[in-house]
Amino acid sequence: MRDAGTLLATAPGRTAVIALCQPDDRRFVLEAADTALASLRAAGMAVDPVSVRERQADESEWRDVWKQFFRATRVSPRFTVRPSWDPGAAPPGEFIIDLDPGRAFGTGAHPSTRLVIGLAETVKETRDKLRTFLDLGCGSGILSIAAARLWPGAAGLAIDNDSEATDCSGENFARNAVTSVRLLTGTLDNTVESFDLILANIQADVLCALAPTMPKHLAAGGYLILSGILREQTEDVVAAYASVGLRLLAQPDEGEWSGLLLGRNDSAAS
Repeated sequence: MRDAGTLLATAPGRTAVIALCQPDDRRFVLEAADTALASLRAAGMAVDPVSVRERQADESEWRDVWKQFFRATRVSPRFTVRPSWDPGAAPPGEFIIDLDPGRAFGTGAHPSTRLVIGLAETVKETRDKLRTFLDLGCGSGILSIAAARLWPGAAGLAIDNDSEATDCSGENFARNAVTSVRLLTGTLDNTVESFDLILANIQADVLCALAPTMPKHLAAGGYLILSGILREQTEDVVAAYASVGLRLLAQPDEGEWSGLLLGRNDSAAS
C-alpha cells in the first residue's frame, strides 16, 4: 500500500494498493479488490473514483528494487554497516560491517541495534580489553561482529534459539572474517559460562523473564547491554534487573526505543 506518506508516494489524498500475482491468479485478485471496495462503500468510506491498471511485470523489476533504499549507513560514531552492492573504503579509525539484509533481524537500521552498538562503544572507553562476550539472540550476528571489532582479543559466543539465525550469523562472520565467535543454537540455559560483556537485543518481556538467570552468566565487573525495549517499558526492565543485583549505568534513547547499560554491583563504573 502506498499513500502520500510512504517512501514511494502517491498524490495527496490518494492511496494505491499494488498486487503482484501470477497470471492465473489475476481474476482472483480483481474479485478480491471488488469485494473489499464494496465493503468500504457500505461502511460509508469515500473510495471513489477507483481506477485499476494492469501490466505484465518481470521478476527482475521488483526482486532487487529495494536495494536502492539500503545503502552504507553509519550506525554509531565508529561503525558503518555496508551492503555488498554499496562498497566503499572505510574512513580512518572507522569499523566496517559487511552485512546484507536477509533471513535474520539486525542490519543496524533499527534504533535498538544502534543503541546496543553505541553502548558497546561506551563500555570500550572503560574496558579496553575483554576476555569474553555473549551475543544473546544473535539474529544476523551484527552485535557479535561489532564486539569482535572493538575487542579483537576476546572470545565470543553467539546464541539464538532459531537455527536460521545462527546459520545467517555464521555466513556474516565468514563475510567479515570473524573467527573468534562460536555459534550455539539454543538458549541461555545451554551454557554454564560467564562473560565480561553480555549483549541482548530482544524484547522487554523476554528480557524480564531472563533476569533471574542472567547474573550467573555475568563475570565480576561485567557489563550487560539490553535493548529491544520501548521507552515506557524501561522501568519494568530496570526493576527486574535491580532485584537481582544489577544496577543501571546508562540509558540512551532513540525515538521510542531505549538501551540499557547495566553493571554488577561490583562493577568499576559508576
